[in-house]
Amino acid sequence: MEGWDPNTKSTLTQIPLLTTKAGPRDGAAWTQRLKEEYKALIAYTQMNKSNDNDWFRISAANPEGTRWTGKCWYVHNLLKYEFDLQFDIPVTYPATAPELELPELDGKTQKVGPFSDFPIFPLPHFVLFCFCF
Repeated sequence: MEGWDPNTKSTLTQIPLLTTKAGPRDGAAWTQRLKEEYKALIAYTQMNKSNDNDWFRISAANPEGTRWTGKCWYVHNLLKYEFDLQFDIPVTYPATAPELELPELDGKTQKVGPFSDFPIFPLPHFVLFCFCF
């Protein structure tokens, strides 16, 4: 965590650590890892709600926990922009991070379409953090 700002460090210390290094091919170890992922997501979501910083909802789209779907949103100039969010857990996870997909933004640039004055926003680091350890 060296080089991270104090706010990020503070946030991360409140999220349960993921200790099981397992991916979808690892059977029972993957089930344990998935439980840890859920605990971290629940803690992070609760923390965001209590700080009025709620910005996403995700859930496993299949029983194996390898496909995830949900919504994420961003408020810009008092307008709420909401997007579908989806990703698959790679078979080489956790060594390989999942690629997050926002289908509505696929193929769009900052100056195209109805969002011409809407800056393309970076997703907060947590989504990648949660699924990378």
